[in-house]
Amino acid sequence: MPNGQDLYELEESFRQLFRRIKASWTRFEFEGVSSSQASILEKLYTDGPLKVSQLADALWITAGAVTSLSDKLIAGHFAERSRSEEDRRVVYLEITDKGREVLQTFRTHREEVVKKFFGILSEEDSRHLIRIFNQILDETDPPQS
Repeated sequence: MPNGQDLYELEESFRQLFRRIKASWTRFEFEGVSSSQASILEKLYTDGPLKVSQLADALWITAGAVTSLSDKLIAGHFAERSRSEEDRRVVYLEITDKGREVLQTFRTHREEVVKKFFGILSEEDSRHLIRIFNQILDETDPPQS
C-alpha cells in the first residue's frame, strides 16, 4: 500500500483530472441538448425504452432529475413517452429519430474528450489504467443512492 503522502498526491492528481474531464464533458450543448440529457438519450438508445426509475438507477441520479431532463427532451422531440401495453399506468421514455441524430454529435464530442485526455497514453499505459480502475471498482462498494 502506498504511503500517506503518495495517497494524497494520487488523490489530488485524480481530483484535478476528474475536474478537467468533467468540465470538457459538460461543455457539450447541441440543439438545446445538454451532456446530461445526451446521457439519457445514450441510455435509451442502448437499452431501449426505460422507466424513469430505471434511468435514474442506471445514471446514478434522482428520478426527479431524470423527469426534469426528460421533460426538456420531450419538448424538443428528442424523446417521447409511451405507455405499457400490459399496464397503462407504467410510462416509458424512448428516443426519437431526432434524438438519435443529436446522439451522433454527442458521441463525437465524447470521443474528442476521451482522446484529449487519454489519447496521449501508450497502449500499454491505457491497459494498465483500465486494469487499475477495474481493480478499484471491483474492490469497493458502489455508492448508496
